[in-house]
Amino acid sequence: MGTLLMLTVGTNPLPVWVALHHLKDNLPPPIHVRLVHTKETRPERDRLLKYRRNVFAMDTVETVSGNPSTVRNDITRNLIHNLPNNTRCIHVHYTGGTKVMCVETVAAAENIKVYLPSRHLEIETSYLDPRADAGATLIDRNGTILVSDTRKGVEPSLQRIAELNGFELGPFPYEYWDKFGNNPTRNCPAPRTLDEEQLARGRAALNSSRCSTPELLEYGAYAAFQDALAAISRQHPDRSNYRLFHKVYVRRANVPSASAKPFELDVVAVLGYQIVVVSCTLAYEHAQVKQKGMEALLRMRQLGGVEARAIVLCRASQQAQQLIQAELKEETGRSSLSLEIWGKDMWDRLQQKFYQYLHTAFGWT
Repeated sequence: MGTLLMLTVGTNPLPVWVALHHLKDNLPPPIHVRLVHTKETRPERDRLLKYRRNVFAMDTVETVSGNPSTVRNDITRNLIHNLPNNTRCIHVHYTGGTKVMCVETVAAAENIKVYLPSRHLEIETSYLDPRADAGATLIDRNGTILVSDTRKGVEPSLQRIAELNGFELGPFPYEYWDKFGNNPTRNCPAPRTLDEEQLARGRAALNSSRCSTPELLEYGAYAAFQDALAAISRQHPDRSNYRLFHKVYVRRANVPSASAKPFELDVVAVLGYQIVVVSCTLAYEHAQVKQKGMEALLRMRQLGGVEARAIVLCRASQQAQQLIQAELKEETGRSSLSLEIWGKDMWDRLQQKFYQYLHTAFGWT
């Protein structure tokens, strides 16, 4: 009994890859994968095709995003004329793409039994629900949970996350114009990890609440986050698929180098395929901290997609933290868990704060 796995592709390919990663091992083999996309999402389709590892048969079908009749006809014709011979089950995963694409792809799959009655096809559907309390859940049309937390069992590859979302990580050169009118080139290095000496300096600075430079605050945030993750993974070995990076340089891929201005992220944690960006600043003024928050929201979404999260670690007072966070929530329409503002009152208990954050915001238990 073979399975044709159809995945609708939108502008956010990371959840589609996550679904493919899990479904290819949970459906009756052999698996044949078909990506349903539009002209506008060819770049996302191509990035998914690049990460087709462990999938031996994969092809694509192009349709439109908004005309229901066209979508249904495109998918129906494709299934009639291009259904693998061993197919007994058609499984449609509809996390990506427009509502029209999702609805009409499922409808076409269900209708194909009318055109091919001798094939005795079973039709299944699934969806990746990011709102589940314990992490994004893979669930089928009957409400059966196929994978309770899709972050588990995923190698924490920051490069894969970046590439799927259309970005690239350092190392790369960056040309810019300085104030003297010169055009020098700067080398942006690859993401790095901290050594024990840097970790010790960061912990000491936090414990004394004397982070005299932004770099020391970054070291302290990295160390505290690492210690919290290590404590959780000791209790729950299936939560050991994480990585931490310091000074991550990112730029949009496949654009002219002159217009591909990079951005820099202080600390990035990868939890399976979900990222947390920690932006560190010694600022305490309302406007400066809020600006940091706006930038962190943009950059975390660009690099990590809709499930990414961000924290701004600063020197703001407790009252200012709450006010800035409330303003950002109101102005961006994002939930409070998408971005949090942590002030200086958190510094001497930052490991415990990260530990609590991983439990409440991520269900990371």
